[in-house]
Amino acid sequence: MDVGCSTLDVGHSGQSPAPPPPPLHQLTTLLAEHFNTPGELALDWHRERPPALTDTACFQILAHPAALAPQMLVRIRIQPNTTDNSTGGAPPPTDITLVLRAQLWRDGWLLPTPATRGDPVYLPALTLKRYDALRDRDAVPAEPDADLIYARAVPAGRLLTWRDVIRRPLVRRGQLIEIAANEGPLSITLRGIALEDAGRGEIVRVRNPESRKEFTALVTAESAARVTF
Repeated sequence: MDVGCSTLDVGHSGQSPAPPPPPLHQLTTLLAEHFNTPGELALDWHRERPPALTDTACFQILAHPAALAPQMLVRIRIQPNTTDNSTGGAPPPTDITLVLRAQLWRDGWLLPTPATRGDPVYLPALTLKRYDALRDRDAVPAEPDADLIYARAVPAGRLLTWRDVIRRPLVRRGQLIEIAANEGPLSITLRGIALEDAGRGEIVRVRNPESRKEFTALVTAESAARVTF
């Protein structure tokens, strides 16, 4: 269970303790670790911060959102860090639901000049642009080894999306491709017929020409794929 607890960091030099990280910073770290999604997660309060969630509060996340979204509900339990004077013990924990706004910043490709359908995407000619992946969900992330072609004519000044480009097919439908099959330390190579076009890192359906059985494999290179049992 994810836990956030602000503590004062007192250095060996005897200097004043550093201020604890605010709860929003802790929540950002915990949610980024939980979802493990590429990009820089940024959170803000959708409403005012609950008074019970002080800068020195210890809390644990009881219920994560199902997925990262522009607006999310996060259920937390705040552990008391004071003593109840009437009983001498700690007061009960407080459960609250936080309403958060979220952004997930990534680098994308901005097209400086118009492009024609079927042309290869020349990455050095593109400009990097930061975008919020929770809102521009179809934007193409800027990957330096991306091998893409334009799926349609694209005007200049546009943030590229997966409607504009496709991965360049490394295997094509009807092509005989080489497949590396791995099972533990054992590895064999066989051939199969690709049943569809697919680019690097995509899953392709393949048919064994002898048994006629179909299976899926991960495209790794030109006319090559890999399957793991």
